[in-house]
Amino acid sequence: MVAVTEPDTSDTKRRLLVISNGHGEDDIACKVVACLHNARPETLEIEAWPMVGEGQAYYRHDVPTVGPKNTLPSAGFATLDWRLMADDLKGGWIGTHWRQYLFVRAIRGRYDAIIGVGDVIPLLVSRLSGIPMFFVACAKSAYYEPGDGYTRTEKRLMRRCCLAVFPRDRLTSTRLQASGVANEYLGNPMMDGLEPDDGLQPVRADETGIALLPGSRQDSADNLLLLLRAASKIATRHERPASLAFAVAAHQALPLAELRRTIMTETGEAQWLPASPDTPGRVEDDELNFVHRAGSRLLIAKDRFAEILHGASLAIGMAGTANEQAIGLGVPLLAVPSTGVQGKNYVRMKMKFFGESAVMAASEPENMAGTALSLLQDKAACHRMAAAGRERMGPPGASKAIADRIQAFLDSGRLPRSDRARRIVP
Repeated sequence: MVAVTEPDTSDTKRRLLVISNGHGEDDIACKVVACLHNARPETLEIEAWPMVGEGQAYYRHDVPTVGPKNTLPSAGFATLDWRLMADDLKGGWIGTHWRQYLFVRAIRGRYDAIIGVGDVIPLLVSRLSGIPMFFVACAKSAYYEPGDGYTRTEKRLMRRCCLAVFPRDRLTSTRLQASGVANEYLGNPMMDGLEPDDGLQPVRADETGIALLPGSRQDSADNLLLLLRAASKIATRHERPASLAFAVAAHQALPLAELRRTIMTETGEAQWLPASPDTPGRVEDDELNFVHRAGSRLLIAKDRFAEILHGASLAIGMAGTANEQAIGLGVPLLAVPSTGVQGKNYVRMKMKFFGESAVMAASEPENMAGTALSLLQDKAACHRMAAAGRERMGPPGASKAIADRIQAFLDSGRLPRSDRARRIVP
């Protein structure tokens, strides 16, 4: 039996550690944390440990970070490619993980609970530290493979360490329940925060919008140039090129002034021209506008991600989370391996989850263009893809629902005293 405290009526704050092991996981964690802060900020002290990368999402949301970072070359994808693992080993893989292990052992007793976002790694932190976990299981899904998507070890850790488990989709929730892992499906936080500003629509009513998603990693600039070469071929081969509006969801770190010069010289004999010779691009407003020689429009903009997705009839993506958000909004996806760590093996793995919601193309402009043109002409296929994507990702609202469940559990005062926590049904 696990000892349970009486309901806590004191003013003592609960200390929570948020653990995430990936860039997309950082964003999801920040959405849940924001909802917790909005509801009861006076009752919580929250710190975050971004286990992969620098945790820029936490800095943007003013969440203090702790713990040793993993800034190895693979960015957490070493298990997908032996070459990435080799790069990590050269870059200090052993030392990095040893420092993280020592930190895990040192936090025992420092926090009342962990909010884990990701895969098995946060679960291992809970097990090694003895701190019970609320697990936002966003990394794995029953759609990836037969069964519930989790190994026996992972399910054992969930039963042993977790106060609550929140799967990312209804199918996974049902199958985990059948495997003896108590859980509650409240939706997927990835779909929160995607409400568009109707005054900033990038696509006109008489245009067909094509979203270009280069991602937010270090390879985003190279990815973007490849996407623009493909877009140029689409514009050239489309029967009505002037009806096409390409829109790039640009990462904040992309230097637009430098990018404009590069586009003029390196995307296929200057096929993309400034929208107006006198006003070559509103760089100061985080926006660039081009017109293709065939007549298609191109917008490259920061802080317009939701508007770009909502205005798109097709997305061509070399991203991670952005690709999943696109299918969740019912946008048919052409998934393309990136020039960096999210290469062929990564996309093949993701295609198991995407199912009918996406089609994979090679990282070659001609192939990308041909596949995109075929999809634009096949309305029935796009309709099936949209339905499959919405089913896999679910509706918005999960971040608040999960935060509410966590807060209710904390308010009940039922956190276990034992460092060998088992899930307690609220």
